Amino acid sequence: MALHVLDEANRCLGCKKPLCQQGCPIHTNIPEVIRLLKANQMDEAGRMLFENNPLTTVCALVCNHENQCEGHCVRNRMPSHDPVHFSIIEQNDRRPCPQKRHEGGSRWLRPGGPDHCGAAGTLGLRCDHL
Repeated sequence: MALHVLDEANRCLGCKKPLCQQGCPIHTNIPEVIRLLKANQMDEAGRMLFENNPLTTVCALVCNHENQCEGHCVRNRMPSHDPVHFSIIEQNDRRPCPQKRHEGGSRWLRPGGPDHCGAAGTLGLRCDHL
């Protein structure tokens, strides 16, 4: 994991009532993802993001974090108005599983690629099943 990602995760205050999670339209458990990253459990954090939202790699790029999770971060109420940038964390955790061949098929699915995300969503499977 990149150092700037860990630095951003370490800025999280671990609120008892996480406003960032309430600001997320799909209620991603942001404090738990950050806790897992800080505990060096990156695969589990990626799995949690993917199980919550199979299109997490796409949403990490197109989501309006400034008005949602980051916009609701309690750190915005501090004089510095500097929220935890979950977008940085989410964009750098794009490896929910290694590349695998889909059983019964002849295509390789790239982790995080549109074919991978679409196949997982269509089949209703978690990434480790592809």
